Amino acid sequence: MRRNILPASLASSQTKIAPSAPSPTVSQWQPAKLKKLVGAACEYCRKRRRKCNGEQPCPLCVENNQQCTYEVRKAETHGQALKRKYAQMEQDHNSLKSLFGILASADSQKSLEIHNRIRSGQSPETILQQMRHGDMIIQTRLNSELHAQHVLLSSLMQSNASFDDMVDFIAFSVARNPNARLPNAALLRQLRGQQTDLKGIRNLLGYTQPPPQRRIAIADLLSDQTSSSSESGRSSMDEPDNEDISKTPMEPPFRVPAKPWTTLTDDDEFVSHLISLFLEWVNPFFRPLEEDLFIRAMQSGDLNSEYCSPLLVNSVLAYACLYSEQEGAFFQPDDYMTRGQHFHDEAFRLWHLEEGRASIRNVQALCILFANCVIRGKDKLGVSTCAVLTQLSRDVPNTLQRPSGPTPTLEEKTEYQRARKAVGWGAFACDMATANTILQPAWHTTCKEDLPTLSELAPLTTTWTGYPLHNKSDYLDKNIMFIQNCRLLQLTWRAQRLLYASDRSDPYFFNHVDQLTQEMLVWKESLPESLQFHGRLPGPVYDLYSCYASVTIALHSLYQPLGDAQTSPPQPPPTEPSTSASENQYPYYAPRTQLDIDSQALFAHTMRARAITTAQDMALKMGNFRHHYGLKIIPPYFVQANGIACFTLLQDLSTPSSTASFKEAFRCLLGAGMQLLWARGMARMLHLTAKNTGIQLPGVIETMLEKVADTAWSKSDAEMLSSCWPNYVIAKEAKVGESVMMEDLIRKWEKLAVDEEEGKISK
Repeated sequence: MRRNILPASLASSQTKIAPSAPSPTVSQWQPAKLKKLVGAACEYCRKRRRKCNGEQPCPLCVENNQQCTYEVRKAETHGQALKRKYAQMEQDHNSLKSLFGILASADSQKSLEIHNRIRSGQSPETILQQMRHGDMIIQTRLNSELHAQHVLLSSLMQSNASFDDMVDFIAFSVARNPNARLPNAALLRQLRGQQTDLKGIRNLLGYTQPPPQRRIAIADLLSDQTSSSSESGRSSMDEPDNEDISKTPMEPPFRVPAKPWTTLTDDDEFVSHLISLFLEWVNPFFRPLEEDLFIRAMQSGDLNSEYCSPLLVNSVLAYACLYSEQEGAFFQPDDYMTRGQHFHDEAFRLWHLEEGRASIRNVQALCILFANCVIRGKDKLGVSTCAVLTQLSRDVPNTLQRPSGPTPTLEEKTEYQRARKAVGWGAFACDMATANTILQPAWHTTCKEDLPTLSELAPLTTTWTGYPLHNKSDYLDKNIMFIQNCRLLQLTWRAQRLLYASDRSDPYFFNHVDQLTQEMLVWKESLPESLQFHGRLPGPVYDLYSCYASVTIALHSLYQPLGDAQTSPPQPPPTEPSTSASENQYPYYAPRTQLDIDSQALFAHTMRARAITTAQDMALKMGNFRHHYGLKIIPPYFVQANGIACFTLLQDLSTPSSTASFKEAFRCLLGAGMQLLWARGMARMLHLTAKNTGIQLPGVIETMLEKVADTAWSKSDAEMLSSCWPNYVIAKEAKVGESVMMEDLIRKWEKLAVDEEEGKISK
C-alpha cells in the first residue's frame, strides 16, 4: 500500500498554528496516558474476546451482571497459572495417594477416625499432617492437667457416689494431699467402660481411704411417705453395698455382622457391642424393634428384609454410641458430646434416600432417630421427626405384601402382624413423649386401643444381663413390661387431652383430674410382682416408673399454676368425707361446681402436695438406680423424669424432705449431663432458674457446681443446644409471646449475666 509523504517544509507549514488560535499554556499540556498492561482477562471477557481492565470486578462483568473470576492470579500470565495449577494437582495427587495407602493398611479404628475427619470437611493435607503429629498432639492433650481434671471430674460425677461423698472426696483427696498428681492418660482410660465408685477411683489414684462417716439416707428423710419404709429397708443408697459386681469384660449377648449394614466400620465385635447395648437398655421399654426378628434379619445379611436395613442399623448404632466408651463410638476423640454423630448423620442421609417410603423398618428407624435427637439436646429436630413418623406409621400396610416372589407363609404373616403392631405403639410412644415436651396435645387425635396380648408376642428371654456393666442375670419379662407400658401410654394420652385440649371451665374438670389420678394409681399398684419396686430392678424397669412419675406430676401440677396453691389450704367442710391415696397422706375434696372456690383452692393445694410427693418418691428411685448402676448409662425416660422432679421440688426447698430429694434428683441429672447434652441443658437451666428467681440451692450443690463448673457447662454447649424443652417453673405463668424453652432461656439469662458483669466492670 502506497502512502504520499509530503516534503518536510510543506509538512511543517501545514502544522503551524493559525494566528487566530490561542497559544497553549503550560497547564494545558497533559502527559500522554500509558496503556495499562493486563496479565490476563477474566473468564467472561476472555471467552468473548473482549478487552478487560483486570479489575475485580471488571466493568463488563458489572454491566452484564456476571460473576468476575480469574483463572490466574494478579500479575500472573496464563503460562505461569498453568504451571502453578499443575504443581497443585501433583501435590493433591500425592496427598490422596498417601492417604489411600494409609487407609489400605490401617486398622478399623484408625480408618474410622480418618473417615470421620473427611466427613467433617478436613482436607487430605490437613489429615496427613494430623496423622503425622496426631499421636503427639493427642498424648499432649491427654496428659494436660486441664484435660485430666475434666476426665476425672466426669468419672466422679458418673460414679454411684452421693453429693456429700463427692465433696468429701474432693476435700480429702485433693485439699489434704497438695502433692497429689492427676492421673496420666493410661490411668484415665481405665475408668472407661466400667461402673465407677469412689473406692475404685481412690485406688486408681493411690489415695488413702477416709475415715467412715455415717450418712443419712434419703429414705430416712422421707418419713411422711408410707411406701418409703418398704423401699428403703433393703438398701441404704448412700452407704456402700456388698454387691460383687464383676469387673471382667462381658461378651455381647447378641452377635451380628457389620456388613452389609454400615459403611462406617467393618468391626463385627464393635457393632455387636452397640446392638447389644441398645437391646439391653433401650428396647425393652421403648421397644420399636421386635428383638428376634431384627437379630435374625441382621444376621442373614438380607438387604431386602422387612425387619432390617442400613438406615435402621445406623440409627441403632447412633443411639447406642451414647452408652459406649469404645473408641469407635467417638466422632471426635474423647469428646463425649459427639459420640455416634457419624452414625447419626449417616442415618439421616439414608433416610433422605428413602423418599418417604412407608415400611416397618423405616418407621422403626425414625422412632429411634427421634429418641436419639431428643437425648442429644436436638429435640426441635426430634419434634419434626415425630410429625413425619406419626403420619408414616398410619401408611404402613397392615398385611405383608410381596409384589413378586413366593407367597408369604402363615408364620411370616403372623410375624409381620406382630412387628406392625409393635412399631405402631412405638410411634404412639414417640407422639406421647413429644406432647409431654411441648405441652400440647399429641398428633394422635384418637387413643390406640389395640393393646398387645401375650399370645400375640413371641416368647423372649426372661433374663437381663445389664451388659456391659454387670455380669448378672435379673428376671425381666419383656413382654409383660411392654404390655404395661402400652397401658400407661393410654393413660398418658388421656392426661394430655385433659391438660391441653379440654375446657377447664367445665364444672366437672377437677373431678376428671381426680378420676384419672386414681386410675393411674390403680395401674401402679396392680403391676405384676416382677415389676414392683424393690431393692434393685433391671435397668429398663426404672424407665417405666420414670414415665409414670412424669405424667403424674404433670397431671397434678400443670392444670393450674402452683403459685395459686401455695397459701394455707382452707379448712374442709365438716360434712365432706375424707379420702387418701396410698402414695400420700393428704386428704382432698374434688369441687362439685365451678362456684365452689374454697373447694377448688383445697383441691389445688392437695394436687400440689401430690406432685411434690410423687417427685420425692421418684427421687428415691433415682437414688436407688444411681447406687446400683452408676450414671454412665441412663435409660431414655430417666432424664425426663429427673428434670421434671427437679423443677417440682425446686419450689419446695423449705421442706427438709424436698431438699434431700432435690439433691438426689439434681445429682443424677448432673451426672447424666457429663455425657448427654439434653441432661446438661436441664441442669444448667435449673441453676439459672434458681439464680433468677431468688431460690437458694442447697450448699452442697453450689459447692459441686463450683468444682465442676467448666466440666458441667461450657459456652459451646449453648451453641450446640437446640431444645424446646420447657421451664416448668415459669411455663404456666409466662406472658403471651414469651418463650419458656430451654435453649432460649439459657441464652437469654447467660447474656444478662454477661451484661451485668460488664456493667459492674465499667462502673
